[in-house]
Amino acid sequence: MSGRLRTGFTLLEMLVVLVILGLSLAVVVPAINKGLGGSLDDASRDLQVGLRKARSEAVLNKRSVALWMDVNRKVYGLDSRRGERSLPKALLIKARVADSESRGPRVAVRFFPDGSSTGGHIRLSKDEGIAVVDVDWLTGRVSIRNGDE
Repeated sequence: MSGRLRTGFTLLEMLVVLVILGLSLAVVVPAINKGLGGSLDDASRDLQVGLRKARSEAVLNKRSVALWMDVNRKVYGLDSRRGERSLPKALLIKARVADSESRGPRVAVRFFPDGSSTGGHIRLSKDEGIAVVDVDWLTGRVSIRNGDE
């Protein structure tokens, strides 16, 4: 075979390509699933992270910070920043917050410089179940529980 060129792929080259494909699928598939509507768990965790950011900002900057939510439009954000984050449109949202933080469909949970809050419960439901994001008024602790209120 000295005069002819060998064509084709070696076993090692094939294995390298398969490993690269496997790694890229492991990264891409979860990102696509999250973008296609989001699960109840993802939405409740996103909301939990937003509430924790609001509490941290209140303590760090020594001023009150609220996380507001429009339950009809299914968006939320911090009063200290521009921009809003969307929740999946398929969610049903019910919020129980302090009367002082409720203005029609727009509700808020306010955190104070000492870490405490106005408290509240945000109930997210979808076909797959119910998740409740709780905010303790005394400690400002944010937690998620599954099931009904």
